[in-house]
Amino acid sequence: MIHYSCDRCGCVLGKDQAIRYVVRMEMEAKLNLDYHDDIDDDQDCLLEMDQMLDKLESEFSDAEELDEEHLMVHHRKVFDLCPACFRKFSKNPVGQERISPFGFSHN
Repeated sequence: MIHYSCDRCGCVLGKDQAIRYVVRMEMEAKLNLDYHDDIDDDQDCLLEMDQMLDKLESEFSDAEELDEEHLMVHHRKVFDLCPACFRKFSKNPVGQERISPFGFSHN
């Protein structure tokens, strides 16, 4: 029998738990390229790509450094959440701290 537990709080999602939420996240690395409005036809794209690859190679010279943490191109995660944790997650999915509004005096 498969047993589920909430990946956030750790509570067991058993038979008495009517519902569980499955959250799927997909993360992708995107390369930021500075594109200009005026395209230079004399631009050597292969040379620029070679320079970018050389820069990456120099930053990560040791092959062991090229793990998921340092150069994650595509990654998927799946989480099981209980209803309470799902409500918290859906209100603040990226975990940003809430900035309280300014309190002005009634002068």
